[in-house]
Amino acid sequence: MDPWYSLGSADMLEVAHMGVHAVPMTSREAMAWTFTSVTQNGARAMGLPDPTIREGGPANMVVLQARDPIEAVRMKATRLVVIKHGKILARTNPRLATLNLPNRPNTLDPANYAPVAED
Repeated sequence: MDPWYSLGSADMLEVAHMGVHAVPMTSREAMAWTFTSVTQNGARAMGLPDPTIREGGPANMVVLQARDPIEAVRMKATRLVVIKHGKILARTNPRLATLNLPNRPNTLDPANYAPVAED
């Protein structure tokens, strides 16, 4: 699955997650940087067009089940939708945990239980 790393899955969120632990880079700023490194900076390094979402852009994106880039790395977010040139290539149901705990919600969405960052 990954021509550069025999234990890898060619998943850049996995690479970012592993890097955060291995280096360690556990500050919120460092975790956000790893996300940018494996998304926007990776595209730039390969000479791909500007990867930002914008009017008139190529409409290539992955929609993640995460509140923000930090949570995407921390939780190795589920890829909900993969879009290329405006066409949906893949869709995955959101990851939900079912709970059976008194006075607690019945389900838990990992994108909704992350701490809210203080600005």
